[in-house]
Amino acid sequence: MFDASRGRVAVTVEGKGLSVRPENLALADREASLVAALQALCVAPGPGWHSAKELHSRLLQQSEWAGVSLQEVKRGCTVLAQSAPPAANGTVADAAASETEAAEAGAAADPAARVATLLEVLRASRAGSEERRAAVEELLALLKAHGSSRSVVNALVDGEGPQTLYAIENSMQGDWHTDARNGTLTRIGEIVRLSGPVGLAVSRYRAMSTRKVEAAVAGMHDGCEHD
Repeated sequence: MFDASRGRVAVTVEGKGLSVRPENLALADREASLVAALQALCVAPGPGWHSAKELHSRLLQQSEWAGVSLQEVKRGCTVLAQSAPPAANGTVADAAASETEAAEAGAAADPAARVATLLEVLRASRAGSEERRAAVEELLALLKAHGSSRSVVNALVDGEGPQTLYAIENSMQGDWHTDARNGTLTRIGEIVRLSGPVGLAVSRYRAMSTRKVEAAVAGMHDGCEHD
């Protein structure tokens, strides 16, 4: 808080309240501050404190971290797990590792369910986001490993995977330039070229959609005179 009457800023350092001049303050390292904020959350036991997504949700409720991304929280959890010993109740270690472990365990135990979850993430993701890139990368790895499984193919088709991937690939909205630069679109192209039913399902939808677009464009010119 800034005390205008005194021209000083109220801050807390290691639990002690201080009043300092603005010129004596420097912006703290964002990652270090985030790790400290995560540590403060992780010491609170109870259900819901073992997930990076839950920590992200809690941080968003604090004005200081209103714009923090899930990827930043995941990186912060990793740093926290490497730098701090586990608490007696295990919440620090669990919060840092659970997101990745849960994803890996879920993919191994039920890859079809994981495919469905990733498609939901992709539909809600923003163009150019790290979340989108990571989801497409994981989806590609899953489809390469389990693409011959009928349940995985069904999850892809029933979850509108071909439609979702086509929409991302052809969208010109948002930060689609980053999707092109960071490999997101390249990985979608790899999914299209996969052998077997997965690649066939995606490539068929792509071809069908392309034909519809071409037909629509041709229809717009019916009756027009061209030189």
